[in-house]
Amino acid sequence: MVGYVVRISLPDRPGALGLVASRIGAVGGDIVAINILERQGGHAIDEFVVEIGGHHLIELLRSEIHEVDGVSVLDIRDAGSTAPAG
Repeated sequence: MVGYVVRISLPDRPGALGLVASRIGAVGGDIVAINILERQGGHAIDEFVVEIGGHHLIELLRSEIHEVDGVSVLDIRDAGSTAPAG
């Protein structure tokens, strides 16, 4: 498994985080850490550390997360670097 940091913007409402977690799981991702970075104006910025099967799954992961209403992926980067992964 390869680790990635996924930063998202999502509605700050009950259940939104769970929907995102389900989409990450749908591509075989394992969430190993979550940081809530910001909450204001009805939105939140969260970062997940996600382990997935490889770099080839990054676009699928991005696409799955975007399926959640009101959620956008701000950045995906290798957990061991500061450069974006895809």
